[in-house]
Amino acid sequence: MNADTATQLSAGLARIRERFISSLSDRVDELYDLLGDLQHEEDWRDACADIRARAHKLHGICGSVGFDEIGTKAATLEVKIDALDAEIHPAEIDDVKDLLNQLLDEMEQNLDAA
Repeated sequence: MNADTATQLSAGLARIRERFISSLSDRVDELYDLLGDLQHEEDWRDACADIRARAHKLHGICGSVGFDEIGTKAATLEVKIDALDAEIHPAEIDDVKDLLNQLLDEMEQNLDAA
């Protein structure tokens, strides 16, 4: 790879990282809304599906833009939701809430540092 290509790639990644950082606040707000939806048993299934989709996206991009810990926490949450039984139990939702809160804490810490 020549120097021009490396510079272009580096600049492109920097732009993606900046867009990701600027989107973090909205992502946090969306996840807090979904955390609220977990308070109502009738919303559990839909909320978990939405949380999983967002966690999957976070997991996918975070390693590329230098937010490995957010990606790791998002992956853990995604795996937990994938393992939910057909009939969701309150203890499972408590686990999802705990993992989601850990993810939100990590996101907020990174947002504050940015």
